[in-house]
Parts: sequence; C-alpha cells; structure tokens
Amino acid sequence: MSELDMWNILAGFMSGNAVWFLAYVVATWLGFRMTSNIYMNGGAPIIGKILVSLYCLSVSAFMCTLMVNTNGLFRDVAAGLTNVGQTGELSGAAQAFIEQAGNAPSMNPIQMVFVASIILMQLLQVWMKKTA
Repeated sequence: MSELDMWNILAGFMSGNAVWFLAYVVATWLGFRMTSNIYMNGGAPIIGKILVSLYCLSVSAFMCTLMVNTNGLFRDVAAGLTNVGQTGELSGAAQAFIEQAGNAPSMNPIQMVFVASIILMQLLQVWMKKTA
C-alpha cells in the first residue's frame, strides 16, 4: 500500500462517518424535541418519561460508539502510514497525522463532555419539574 492508498481509505471511511454523525445530530434534535415537550407539558406519564430517557441514552450510546470507532480508525490509519513510511518516504502531512492520531484515546475529553452535556440537558428536561 502507498501513502495515497491510506489517505483514500481514511477519506472513504470519514465520508460514511459524516453521514452517521448527521443522523445522530438529527436523532439528538428529535430527543430534544421530545424532552422539551415533556418539560413544557409537565404532566407526562412515567412510562413516557422512561421511554424518552431510554431513547436519549441510546442515541448518546450510538454517538459514543461512532466517536470510539472514528478514533480507532485514526489510530489504524496512523499505524498504516507508519508501515508505509518504513518502505518509503512520507509527506509532512502524513508525519503530522501520525504524531497527532497515533496515540489517540478511544474518546478524548472534549468528546466526552460533548456527549455528557447533551444527555444531561435532555434528562434534566425529562425529570426536573417546571418552575412556575
């Protein structure tokens, strides 16, 4: 494999990841719509609150999985570029990518805060009582 092949693999996977992320953004928006309705109406049945909570938690879990898979892909491409670099010379962009993504965590703190803030905002709307 060449460096160009590794970049093409990354681009192909990232296109798919972008579509999945967009789907999760829409699903998150739908979760906010549902939680907002529960908060504004104030008298939702407990089963409705539980189902909406499970929906929101599921979307967050799917989003976490996507982020973990994306970071794993970055590590894999960095490893592939490292292997390519053993038989040939790498571009500066490839060397910078290896340095940045070679040891990427499964989820970085910013990703964790992002998902946690979404789920916290959603669940608070479900389970907090509306003030008069």
